[in-house]
Amino acid sequence: MYSYTYIRRLHWSECDPGGIIFFPNYARWMVEGLNEMFLRLGIDPNAVKDASTRGGLPVLGLSMKFLSAPALHESVTHRILVEKVGGKSIAFLHQFLRGDELLMEAQETRVWAEHLLGPGGGLRTLPVPDDVRALLERTH
Repeated sequence: MYSYTYIRRLHWSECDPGGIIFFPNYARWMVEGLNEMFLRLGIDPNAVKDASTRGGLPVLGLSMKFLSAPALHESVTHRILVEKVGGKSIAFLHQFLRGDELLMEAQETRVWAEHLLGPGGGLRTLPVPDDVRALLERTH
């Protein structure tokens, strides 16, 4: 399955008063990392499809396990591993590392969907498109 890795620095605005990451920022990093991963693959799952429809990739489930905390200004590697591409859902494993040390690990499931805009709009799940499936199921 596909994996994507990048490095980011822990900024002051992401820390608690003790100088360690405020845990909800991990969730924000996961969203930003997934967005970058998909854009790098040439896919915008949140793209406007037409005047009444926008794509979406909402979270269905999230589980986080904290092992150690990075400190202010430390560089953290975020590794995203695609674990499974289902009919309408995609499971990801997020790992945050300082060097080889695992700081936090999260399992996340998202659904491929579209948002119907305007009055009476809502969310509708869709099958993961074949071209997206092919990209996520390849290894690199």
